[in-house]
Amino acid sequence: MSEHDEILAALIEANRTLTSQIAECETTEINLRKANADLGAQLKTQLEEVARLKRLLQEQIEEHKRIQARELEQRILKEALQETVAAMSNTLDLDKVLDHILDTVKRVTPYDGANVLFIESDLVHVVRQRGYHEKGVEEDWLKQPIPLARLAALQHMMDIGQPLATPNTSNSSIGFSFPGSNWINSNVIAPIRLKDKTLGFLSLDSATPGFFTQIHAEQLQVFADQAAIAIQNARLYDRAKRAAVLEERSRLANELHDTISQTLWSVSLIAERLPVLWEVNREEGKRSLASLHELAQGALAEMRSLLLELRPSVLMDAKLGDLIHQLAHIFATRTGLIFSVTLHNQDPLPPHVQVVLYRVVQECINNITRHASASHVEINFNSHAGQVELTIQDNGRGFDPTNITPGHLGLSIMRDRVQSIGATLETTSAKMEGTHIRVVWTASLEEKMLAQNGSGEINGY
Repeated sequence: MSEHDEILAALIEANRTLTSQIAECETTEINLRKANADLGAQLKTQLEEVARLKRLLQEQIEEHKRIQARELEQRILKEALQETVAAMSNTLDLDKVLDHILDTVKRVTPYDGANVLFIESDLVHVVRQRGYHEKGVEEDWLKQPIPLARLAALQHMMDIGQPLATPNTSNSSIGFSFPGSNWINSNVIAPIRLKDKTLGFLSLDSATPGFFTQIHAEQLQVFADQAAIAIQNARLYDRAKRAAVLEERSRLANELHDTISQTLWSVSLIAERLPVLWEVNREEGKRSLASLHELAQGALAEMRSLLLELRPSVLMDAKLGDLIHQLAHIFATRTGLIFSVTLHNQDPLPPHVQVVLYRVVQECINNITRHASASHVEINFNSHAGQVELTIQDNGRGFDPTNITPGHLGLSIMRDRVQSIGATLETTSAKMEGTHIRVVWTASLEEKMLAQNGSGEINGY
């Protein structure tokens, strides 16, 4: 082969090699482009996944915040309800109950104004309110009963029996107004129900549009349900107090008629015939004069006893031993019973303890005169160094302590009284062997400290 042919062959081979290399470069470029496209797609997918995970994480964070907020709300609601139940169990004062409810509700459901409304017949009375004075609203309307027929929201709620939230009062066809209520933009009301009866309503107002929701309505209903129980208990207690006052007035009237009135009538008769009797028979006149003095003393003792009933503060001013002596004298004059009263120490007592012990002695003597058929009563009293021992013994017919019907002989009344001051009551009796009552009270450390701080020294307790 000639040199020329060798050069041509070399050129051809070089051209083929170059062509192959160019093809390989083109293939490599295509592969690179494909790889780049795949990488871009993967990167886009990963970025989309990262964005999705970020959104999911944000949603979880928001949900966690909502759960925490709900848990906080539930905790606040639970604590508020526990406080409400505790407060209601410690008082039967309706005003205090209503004040506590409105104050506690505000911790759970903030408001600008609040009302408690009662239904009596077909009229609605606003019995408690908060916030309207601060808004400059005239409060005369609070004293005016409102016909239920005029209050569409309340009428509607009585029909559905459920709490109602009105986020925007301006857009609602259900509502009621009173003078100066144009600032109210949101309202929530819950019925105060007991069984199937609606006693009234608990209503909250806000100046912020859209403030109240149905969740607020449901929370408010919980307080309204608690309020219903407290209101009913307070009303029953108030009725019981009124009945007790009437009963006490009737008892005092009977006491006046049966004792003082009869005694004064006897005094009047003796005084009327005494001048003539004195002229005829001075000895008989002296005996009548002595009877007149005895009757007057008895009437005076009876009147002091009634004054103690009418003015309980006197019970706290006098010494308990002196009061026991007075009771014994009154019952001795009234019934003919013979009393032996022995007083040992008379250290001062806390007022509530003194009143209870006096009532126990009074109740015990009443029981003896009514049921025991006794002729003699012995009373021993000692108050010293923070401890009281009171014993009452009669020689009556006694009873079987193991066979006592509830409330018999007033023992349950006396037991309730002594338990209220942390004292103990022991009863010993047997048929035809009389009855022995023993009451023991010991001052607590707190009572001893109060006595010490009040007097500079512990005088008895």
